[in-house]
Amino acid sequence: MTKIDIFDPAMCCSSGICGENVDQEVVDAAAAVSAARKEGVDVARHNLASAPLDFASTPVVRELLESEGADSLPAVVINGEIVLKGAYPTLAQLRAWTRRDSAGNSDSQVAHDGRSELRAASPSCCGGASGCC
Repeated sequence: MTKIDIFDPAMCCSSGICGENVDQEVVDAAAAVSAARKEGVDVARHNLASAPLDFASTPVVRELLESEGADSLPAVVINGEIVLKGAYPTLAQLRAWTRRDSAGNSDSQVAHDGRSELRAASPSCCGGASGCC
């Protein structure tokens, strides 16, 4: 099973959904992660403020922080590879990253800027069913 790790910038609480000025992008990401987990996706979030050792012990994230700084966060890591940086994943991306073909290849590719490019698996997010998304 694919494990997805999301490395968040430093936030005041583990979810990032606290305080007076809540960032809608963080709210959307939390909702996507929650929905993905309910579907059985193995996804974990790591907050730079509360879990700095997670960042230090993950080579690609440590290198990213050393070369680009904390402004490059959030970063999504799958199997030791950064598949997205500078933005939170959508639920569709989380789902796509967990689909594998028989050769073990992912349904996503990493673009030159670090953002993922997803191949469409079907005309809709529900595999062709209408009205469910």
